[in-house]
Amino acid sequence: MIAVAYAAGVDVGSTQTKAVIIDEDGEIVGRSLLDTGANVIKAAESSYVAALEQGNIDEEEVEYIIGTGYGRYRVTFGNSQVTEISCHGRGAVHLFPETRTVVDMGGQDTKAIAVNAKGEITDFCMNDKCAAGTGRFLGAAAAALDIP
Repeated sequence: MIAVAYAAGVDVGSTQTKAVIIDEDGEIVGRSLLDTGANVIKAAESSYVAALEQGNIDEEEVEYIIGTGYGRYRVTFGNSQVTEISCHGRGAVHLFPETRTVVDMGGQDTKAIAVNAKGEITDFCMNDKCAAGTGRFLGAAAAALDIP
């Protein structure tokens, strides 16, 4: 039997923590979504374990783990950390190759991200204050994305 190598991503947001496991072909084989709560480290671990269980994958089969989101440095079992803006770009283009704009409305902020065909960030903007300045943000987002 040929062993399949897996990679994982854990996105620790201010309100939700998400985890995904992908196989060598980039196909999603396990995923989870949990409330972050007060214990960010526990949320990261619980979400990762839930994704493993959902995909029926042993932890030893996962070769690389990325942490992202505002709590990315709390993914203590991860190999590296990447900003959620970079992850949004790569992930959106992987799932929807024609994507050139990503909007992330999170628990602390809202981001508008412009990407190229490779999922690389070409521009982005985000609101200045948590849950405030929505009109200002929409104007700045439209300008960054060349929307009249």
